[in-house]
Amino acid sequence: MAPNLRVIVGYDCIRENVTKSQDTPTNASVLDCDVRFQATSLDNIHLTTQDEIRKIILKSPNKSCQLDPLPTWLLKDCIDILLPLITTLINRSLIEGMVPIELKRAVIRPLLKKPDLNTDEHKNYRPVSNLSYISKILEKVVGKRIDAYLLENDLYDSFQSAYRTGHSTETTLLKVQSDIAEELDKGSTVALVMLDLSAAFDTIDHDILIKRFEHSYGITSKALSWMKSYLTDRSQCVCVGESFSKYVKLCYGVPQGSVLGPRMYCLYSVPVGNIIRQHGLSYHIYADDTQLYIKVNTTALNQTKRSLELCLADIDDWMKNNLLKLNQDKTDFILFSPRRNADPRLVFEITLDNTKIKTSDSVRNLGIEMDCHLTMERHISKIVRTSNYLLRNMWHIRKFLNKKSCKTLVQGTITSRLDYANSLLYGLPQHQILKLQKIQNSAARLITKTRKREHITPILKDLHWLPIRMRPIYKILTLTHKSIHSTSPDYLSDMLKVYHPARPLRSQNRLLLTIQDSNQTKYSKRSFRHSAPHLWNKLPQDLRDIVEFDIFKRKLKTYLFEK
Repeated sequence: MAPNLRVIVGYDCIRENVTKSQDTPTNASVLDCDVRFQATSLDNIHLTTQDEIRKIILKSPNKSCQLDPLPTWLLKDCIDILLPLITTLINRSLIEGMVPIELKRAVIRPLLKKPDLNTDEHKNYRPVSNLSYISKILEKVVGKRIDAYLLENDLYDSFQSAYRTGHSTETTLLKVQSDIAEELDKGSTVALVMLDLSAAFDTIDHDILIKRFEHSYGITSKALSWMKSYLTDRSQCVCVGESFSKYVKLCYGVPQGSVLGPRMYCLYSVPVGNIIRQHGLSYHIYADDTQLYIKVNTTALNQTKRSLELCLADIDDWMKNNLLKLNQDKTDFILFSPRRNADPRLVFEITLDNTKIKTSDSVRNLGIEMDCHLTMERHISKIVRTSNYLLRNMWHIRKFLNKKSCKTLVQGTITSRLDYANSLLYGLPQHQILKLQKIQNSAARLITKTRKREHITPILKDLHWLPIRMRPIYKILTLTHKSIHSTSPDYLSDMLKVYHPARPLRSQNRLLLTIQDSNQTKYSKRSFRHSAPHLWNKLPQDLRDIVEFDIFKRKLKTYLFEK
């Protein structure tokens, strides 16, 4: 067990290296890029009710931890008896501004970040915290109130999409791809830099975070006391198999498996967005994955390079002042250019903290392979390769599975891959879509045990599966519906404009979207700003008029099946 314990100890080394590379941070330096909070502060966290706690418990999965005195399923069965006690415990914590020490213990299980990584390398492990069930209920109650407060005061970074309702990796990727596609549509080149941090959640300084809560977010009094209590005096042990280490004190960092921990990191790193905006670059952040991009001025490459390097240098300085560490070795840099105007001489490198970063032909961005011409060929090839491997293995065990179990297995391993971020596949050539369609056909034949020569369309209809070419359309239209009805991220809603004619016309009440001007190239067709209005305006009027999202989804799928 000793080598695995060093998974945690390794973060001490990162913290020490960051600390040694700079002077001890002061209030002025760590809050230099923060915006001081000016509105009404959050002094107290509102108490909860038994109805709220009941809903949280019943909606939560039946997962348990070694720290729980009884399994979750049993707690749910005895909810009427235990509900008053749990509610009183949580309210007492909020009133007194403190978290009981028993709810601040965690069991760490080191998990490999990817299945194919070397198990002997400690950096390949992610320490996931298993917390007691009651502590997660408490965090959900507090998280709900903090979220409402931040939304009311517009304190979230507009381009930070992690751990927010309606935001996802797909909306992040769709926004970035749309911005890049629109520049390629104009014949421009775009530089994208993807920053990587070393153990971002595990090196957060508690004192700096508390100062930021008060200075930038207006969290004071009992609310601030509760936050301090939540962060301090935490302890954790490591579990490998059936063996447990001794408990050690957690002096910095936030628990990765917690509800509030990852959100605290997002609030901790908001000044990074302020720095990037000051340099005039576009950016998007998902948790600790930061990507910034800029249009390349081909007649003044040195100017573009200098803008990038100055921005990266300021980010690196901020990271060091706030005891975070950029990982230069895993920072990616790519130049996107239209294939018809690609200039092989347009290659340059940037410097980050004395490390040279060269351009790549492709990068992995939140699970998507993006190549320098935005063709998605490498991404599709990877899906096909992985899916074929999984399907071959599933054929070997098909005789041991019934149809329902096989369908569940396929949906969890194959369909999830085909559907992940498939809004980025809209507008691709038909021969690329056919590669994915063959995978779906093979998966359908696996479930139904049909031969290759049998016609596939009735099989897909029987499974109620939309064909691959329709699935990106379905995804874009559902995001468009959310954007129109203000349940999607603002960065998607801002791309769309409801059509309002200059003079009264019959079309003014039909909830149409304005078609944006473009060069009508293959790139502009794939941008959400252009694809969404075209697809939305083709829908029947009765479908566009539906406000309830669940009803819209159901009827949209029926409509696409009929087509």
